[in-house]
Amino acid sequence: MKKTTAAIVALGVALVATNVWWAYQLVDSGVALTHQNDSLRLSQRALSQALSVIEVGCGSDGKREDVIAAASAAADDAAEPFEKEGYLWVGDLGLKFSEDGRLMEAVPAWSPSP
Repeated sequence: MKKTTAAIVALGVALVATNVWWAYQLVDSGVALTHQNDSLRLSQRALSQALSVIEVGCGSDGKREDVIAAASAAADDAAEPFEKEGYLWVGDLGLKFSEDGRLMEAVPAWSPSP
C-alpha cells in the first residue's frame, strides 16, 4: 500500500509540475506574441508615414511644410509635432531638415540613432 501511495504522490507532483511548466510556456508565448504584434504595428505605421513623406520629399519642390503636412496626415495620432535633439517628431518619425528646408533624414521613433 505504501508503494502505491508513493507512486500516486510522485505522479501527482509530476502532473502539477508539468502543468505549471506548460502554463508558463503559454504565458511566455503570449507575451512574446504581444510584443511582436506591437513591433509590427509600429513598423507598419512608420512605413506608412515614410512612404507619404517620400512622395512629397523627393519632389523638386518638397518643402519643409509639405513634408510635415504629409507626415502628419499619415500619422495615426493627432499629436502636435515637436522638436527634440535636432529632429522634428511627427507621429512615429523623426525628421531632420537642412537649413534650406530640405529633408535630410528620417528615423523611426524606436531607433537608437537620434
